[in-house]
Amino acid sequence: MAAVEVARFRRKAHVALFDATTLAAKGVKDQLAARGFPAASVRLFTSSADAGSNLTEFKGEPMLVTEPDIDTLENLDIAFLCGSPEDGARYLDWAGRVGFVAVDLTGAASGSAPPVNAAVNPEAIPEGPGVIATPHPIAQILSTLLAPVRKRCGIQEAIAVVLQPASHHGEPGIDELYQQTASLLSFADLPREIFGRQLAFNLIPGFVAGDPRGRDAADAGLPEEIRRITGGSYALGVQVIQAPVFHGHAVMAHVVLDAGRSADDLAACFADRDEFQIEPRGERATPVERAGEGGILIGGIRPGARPSSFWIWAVCDDLAGGTALNAVRIAEMLLERDAGKGRA
Repeated sequence: MAAVEVARFRRKAHVALFDATTLAAKGVKDQLAARGFPAASVRLFTSSADAGSNLTEFKGEPMLVTEPDIDTLENLDIAFLCGSPEDGARYLDWAGRVGFVAVDLTGAASGSAPPVNAAVNPEAIPEGPGVIATPHPIAQILSTLLAPVRKRCGIQEAIAVVLQPASHHGEPGIDELYQQTASLLSFADLPREIFGRQLAFNLIPGFVAGDPRGRDAADAGLPEEIRRITGGSYALGVQVIQAPVFHGHAVMAHVVLDAGRSADDLAACFADRDEFQIEPRGERATPVERAGEGGILIGGIRPGARPSSFWIWAVCDDLAGGTALNAVRIAEMLLERDAGKGRA
């Protein structure tokens, strides 16, 4: 690691990933490796008794995955919870009991811990051991998109339609979309365990598709979570459509800004910010072009229905630039904060 990074963090952290064979965990592992996170050690745990789930990799090296034991976690600094909400709930109180920070990607801590978007409200990261909740993946992209707009231009109203990928449901969702596509092309019966109906070559509205956390899009509390992260009391509506794409969120948002604001004012909200890239003509602003890339791509800004209102098209690779990246950035901020306090 470069000397500047050593100075930035001043120490290394003992890290663990719970449910380390899931798609969310793969995203976290990729981000830890890509960003050169200063890990003194990495332990990988699973909640599954399936022997096939007990082998994974980190930085290209195979690693065994074991069942976690609370009595062996004394020196743990940061844990990423990456499984189902039920799995996450199983481990939430371990952080306080043992004395580490658990970054929850499962949704189990939703409602009991403030959601933290590292690019928007890092001040919400609590002090000491405990649980830090990451936002719902849709709240993650929308809060990142809307926060600079609210701060610079003001928002009177925002309405967003989000195209949700199969990867939102983890590997089972990706596998079922693949199997459905293959089955349709070979005139075979379709598997429907994850989506409940045909998703391949189809679109399913959120109030039909539901949410893996047990809530459909209309009841998921997404507007409240987004406003909690971004601040403000603007009117906000969110609708979700389950799309037949493997990964990558796409958003069509209509924003009504404070009177007198222009398209140039709106574009300036995203300029010179690491989280965004603007494609003015929108020619390469689809999930395919964003695959494997971090951040949010803005595919141009179009006039809306009335003065000072605009349409924004945005895409984000949920694996490379969504919740996993946010979780690792939170972990980095924990170490940076320790360095600022003089901890070695």
